[in-house]
Amino acid sequence: MADYKMLINGELVDAKETFDVINPATGKAFAKAPHCDAADVDAAVAAAVAAYPSWRDTPIEERRACLQNAIGIIAQHKEALGELLCKEQGKPKGGETPERTFVGASLEMMMTLNVMGKALAISPEPLVHMETEGAKVEVCRRPLGAVAGIGPWNFPVLCMFQKVAPAVVLGNTFVGKPSPFTPLSTLAVVALIKDCFPKGVLNMITADDSKFRAGAHLTAHPDIRKVSFTGSVPTGKAIMKACSDDVKRMTLEMGGNDAAIVRGDVDVKKAAAGVFGGAFANTGQVCVAVKRAYVHSSIYDEFVKELVKNAEEAKFGDGMEATTMYGPLNNKMQFDKVCEFVEDAKKNGAKIETGGKPMDRDGYFYEPTIVSGVKEGFRIVDEEQFGPVLPVIPYDDDEDALARANGTKYGLGGSVWSSDIEVANKMAARMESGTVWVNEHLGDTDGAPFGGMKHSGIGRESGCADLAAWTEMQSLKTVKGGAPVPPSLPPLPEQLPLPSADYKMLINGELVDAKETFDVINPATGKAFAKAPHCDAADVDAAVAAAVAAYPSWRDTPIEERRACQP
Repeated sequence: MADYKMLINGELVDAKETFDVINPATGKAFAKAPHCDAADVDAAVAAAVAAYPSWRDTPIEERRACLQNAIGIIAQHKEALGELLCKEQGKPKGGETPERTFVGASLEMMMTLNVMGKALAISPEPLVHMETEGAKVEVCRRPLGAVAGIGPWNFPVLCMFQKVAPAVVLGNTFVGKPSPFTPLSTLAVVALIKDCFPKGVLNMITADDSKFRAGAHLTAHPDIRKVSFTGSVPTGKAIMKACSDDVKRMTLEMGGNDAAIVRGDVDVKKAAAGVFGGAFANTGQVCVAVKRAYVHSSIYDEFVKELVKNAEEAKFGDGMEATTMYGPLNNKMQFDKVCEFVEDAKKNGAKIETGGKPMDRDGYFYEPTIVSGVKEGFRIVDEEQFGPVLPVIPYDDDEDALARANGTKYGLGGSVWSSDIEVANKMAARMESGTVWVNEHLGDTDGAPFGGMKHSGIGRESGCADLAAWTEMQSLKTVKGGAPVPPSLPPLPEQLPLPSADYKMLINGELVDAKETFDVINPATGKAFAKAPHCDAADVDAAVAAAVAAYPSWRDTPIEERRACQP
């Protein structure tokens, strides 16, 4: 059995205890990972803090060279790392066909190398905001300091090193914590690349969350300046609260309940295969996968039959087997959740078109399941199932489908499927999701910024978003010599008196009174000189309701018209 260790201050270290790591294809332990304590977390943070000043001042060309060396070493061990990833996560090693490669460990390692490579191109060059004979104002990007990354179990290596690479290139030092369900592949990577960076720049700890909430301790640590988290909404909310205590920066990529809208003009066979692939990739364990399919009623029955056909042809099995396209669910907790969601749907009258039960074998395998006879109000429609289950819901009107797709607290991904590209593009632009596709789902976006709207997250990572994600903005005014030149101001228009001294609130376009008023004090005299309306909760709710009602139309108003608006 391999000996997995944490990385703290450039050294591979043991913890006082270990915990079992389960192979989800068997449901049995196959390795042990170190279980850190609070002292280990503190030591990792202290190492990152101590390394920061020197790393921050290291020229970016040298920081890039460190990362480039790491990328080269990972590439040399990609196959072995992929096999370990397969064992702890459950996904197939990969195969010859695009479908099998997409969900496989081999592709995750390739994607990891790709995102790390893109981080090499990040350039924090200052932007000249204003320049005169005597001075210059530049908008500069400065590293944050010691930062933390907390990773998920569905794409453990990709999601962790999607954080590590841009963070360290931009001059931050890093403390990471992978999921306790999938810690080993990340530990194996850092063991390989530990000497690529100065001591303390990269640190990695692991823990069994049921015994010690290492992530919570790391998040709350006063010396951590930012937390980047990928995972569930409840944990993300807890991190938000912890970060608020000392105003830490944060990026949160949380759950989704991603909708696919399938119009009646599609090639049913082709679109069904695409939606199935977008829903069942990685056994449905993709945060941005299709979780609900809204299908036009004119093709609904035919579309469901094609989905069933795709499900019955899918090859589920141990990821180490060459023919496997889809592996097990990663852990018992998620397996139980999927079982619960499907049983709830059955109890409430849903029709199981195919699947609907665990597979009769060891491990956390669940049959690929297509569910009809459901609508909003069913848990399987309203919540993220994160497994090999797809509810299919009929609709008649495009506007209704859009409203239902957007009518959720989530907003991570979505797609529109249609042979009318113009209509599909316009509908896609109106989906309230961080990433939206047309006639595909989960397709390559070449490292475009990724993240969610609403409860699906705050902030973005990848691509052009990485600079903002891992740096602080600083406006720097420097003197060039000579007297500063005062800025020229435009002439003021003719000045007019205020129309009234009777002050009112503005709600839904109307000036309204409140039930009560309060005094406004002139600080020069210390005495009241006017009264202002004192709102109550109903007034606040009315103002919010007015803003919500006005939003769709105002959002769709051309920006030229919004700019032109005036009394």
